[in-house]
Amino acid sequence: MKHLVAAAFAVILLAGCQEKENASAATETSPGGITYTRIYIPGADDVAIQIAWPTNWALRGDVNQAVPYIGTDLILAGGAEGFPPGEVVETFADLKAEGHLSVTPDYLFGELVVPQKNLDKAVEIAAAHLAKPTMDQGWFDRIQQGFAANMAEAASQPANNGYDALRWAILGDTPLRRALSVDPPEMITTVTRAEVMDWYQQTVVRKGAKVVIAGEISEADAGGAVDALLSRLPAGKAVVASAPTADFAPRRILLHVPTAQTSTLVLMGPLPPTREGSEFEDLLLATALGGDDKSVLFDAVRTGLRASYGFGAGLAGYSRDLRVMVLSGEVETAKLAEAETIVLAAYSEFLTAPKMGDLTARKEPFKANGERTATLPGAASSSALMALLDGKDANLALTLPSLLNKVTDATVQARAASAFPKAEALIVLAVSPDAAALPGACVITSPAEAANCR
Repeated sequence: MKHLVAAAFAVILLAGCQEKENASAATETSPGGITYTRIYIPGADDVAIQIAWPTNWALRGDVNQAVPYIGTDLILAGGAEGFPPGEVVETFADLKAEGHLSVTPDYLFGELVVPQKNLDKAVEIAAAHLAKPTMDQGWFDRIQQGFAANMAEAASQPANNGYDALRWAILGDTPLRRALSVDPPEMITTVTRAEVMDWYQQTVVRKGAKVVIAGEISEADAGGAVDALLSRLPAGKAVVASAPTADFAPRRILLHVPTAQTSTLVLMGPLPPTREGSEFEDLLLATALGGDDKSVLFDAVRTGLRASYGFGAGLAGYSRDLRVMVLSGEVETAKLAEAETIVLAAYSEFLTAPKMGDLTARKEPFKANGERTATLPGAASSSALMALLDGKDANLALTLPSLLNKVTDATVQARAASAFPKAEALIVLAVSPDAAALPGACVITSPAEAANCR
């Protein structure tokens, strides 16, 4: 999950016994009138700028959902006024800068991390590509072809087809499903440069964008950098996105793939969005369930099936509103039904009495990560941005260790009981070369058929 970050504690300097400045976050307004959050990190060598542009493209029925995937690469690779196509990667490398765009169903994210001495030049390059991208046709063709090839490779993997089937079962034939699966495949090949330009013009605007800048940078310098990066963008219009719909009703589905070498078992259920809190409890529960070879599910499968393979647990999301818990692993085909029984029993028992072991020890890696990333502008700004998108104060990113201190066995047990889906409410999906490996399941031969499994 993007991302566990940033905490800072007061440290006493041994020389002179003077207090070192703490990292701090504040909402500020640039000279050009752009509201942003500045995270001041004493001693940081880099400056990081994070931007989130809201988008509803993935939920619209009147557009091609493959467009943003091509557009995110084309904006930077396709050139800009004064910058030939294809050169930005090498130029950023010369500046020791990292800059990229990525897209989710809810947001287009932009990130720039650069040594402070090179900030002005890196911002100049990024600003040109954001404000006036050339979107060279040759680079459009190259990116489109590469994306099509990558998706074709992914579609050839049985396990990926299984997750596609889950999206069909939960989301149906909706724009969001098409955006997440990039299916049907011809979506990619029918994208035009004009569609990419239309998406860009509707998305890369000032209206609604969240901006965070982090580093050892003054308010004056931060405001100047924000203006230089974004002031040339049009104001744009507010994006209105309706909440996506989903059907998490429990079902048992088997996707029959005769050529599959092994069977894969996946169990999935919904979790509350991160904006509702308790994310640390969720992460700790997931790691105890299936985070390593000492976890509950790994042990259950290894002991109950006497298997050498393991079983894991993780958290993911179809969107910021649709968050899910996933239990998954490869299973010997002849033991698929038995594995389902064992995993469900272990999960149900875990919810009743979570086996967390030494909770203090389990929290330590998260606390250490927070303390370490407090000194890293990229991580701190990313964490603050996620907090802002959840409607929380950016300072939350700097107090995560203290929040972890509030996590106890009692809060973890309460979270497991109240928020995690019950075993009988999970959707069970298997991908197997044996159509009869999961008795009583709805057997399908293509992912789309999962929409009719009830």
